Amino acid sequence: MNIFITGATGFLGSSLVKKLVEENHHIYVLVRNRKRLEALLEKFDADNRKQIHVIEGDLSKEYLGIQAAVLQTLIGKIDTVYHTAAFLSFDELKREEIFEMNVQGTQYVLDLAEVLNVKKFIHVSTAYTLGARTRGEESLYPLDSTFINSYEESKCHAEHLVMSYKDVFDVTIMRPAIIIGDSQTGEADTSFGLYGILRTVELLKKRVQKGKAKGTETYRLLAEKDTVSNFVPVNYVTKVLVLGLMNGRKNTIYNITNSVPPTNEKVFQAIKAGLNAEMVEIVPYAEKESLSEYEKVLNQPLEVFSEYLNRSIVFDAENTKELLKNANETTLTMDKEMLLRIVKGFRDRRLHKKKLAVTVN
Repeated sequence: MNIFITGATGFLGSSLVKKLVEENHHIYVLVRNRKRLEALLEKFDADNRKQIHVIEGDLSKEYLGIQAAVLQTLIGKIDTVYHTAAFLSFDELKREEIFEMNVQGTQYVLDLAEVLNVKKFIHVSTAYTLGARTRGEESLYPLDSTFINSYEESKCHAEHLVMSYKDVFDVTIMRPAIIIGDSQTGEADTSFGLYGILRTVELLKKRVQKGKAKGTETYRLLAEKDTVSNFVPVNYVTKVLVLGLMNGRKNTIYNITNSVPPTNEKVFQAIKAGLNAEMVEIVPYAEKESLSEYEKVLNQPLEVFSEYLNRSIVFDAENTKELLKNANETTLTMDKEMLLRIVKGFRDRRLHKKKLAVTVN
């Protein structure tokens, strides 16, 4: 198939491109940043690169800013569009920019898909369009829901926009929860969710090693021990996205979530073991006022993720389970060994970057 992908150079997008290339599809990637394109192409050998076709454009422009001559060559040629690109920010000062990219940008992608006469449109959203609810369904949520931030709200608006095109082409909405590294290799290229915690712990460990923080103390991070965080490995999300290409039901929503998500206590056990950081412990928010000034500083970067890392949500995922079952694939099972691999993947990536920096200098 000929498949057009937005966000192809991102964390999830690059994983999706790799999987689709392995399955012998031809991929048309929308690219604005040439440096990120080079990083994507480095993942493929010369033969596989022939399956990747670069389309220069910009999500913020009508028809994605694709040159008219190029646009003409694509009409009637593209079978499916995967829209994975989004502006992921929880900064409320950027609300206008978030909506511009996630809602208006989605409109531009839909307009392009209609002009290209595609058969299927797969929209990658987020499981957190549910807003402040504690139970997630595989259906559209009302636009007047209470949302945690503008990002969630913008993605909910985008979902409604996408579903309004269900009579133009087959629509599928895929909603991953908190995406983390590959379940086998731990490889990841993201700074959100779990990785905000990992960077905080890594920074503390460095300060202890340099004598800027006391090595004999235990440092407290705020997290409810029994609350679960809905982590999903990037390769699992990619698998479901690709299954949706051939086997997904039209005009259907799929929650790509973890049916048995780990508690924060289990996550921190993996972090302490994987980063060799025994000086860290988690304490409930009830102890917030008793934190030292340095501990308060440590916790600041985590505040933006608190609603996701400290609120247990039950997600319905019957559509996804059916999709997996029909393809003889299994649902996600995340054990402590998988968590540890993912934490070590973060550690190894940071060590690799450090070695490269030393080599360059």
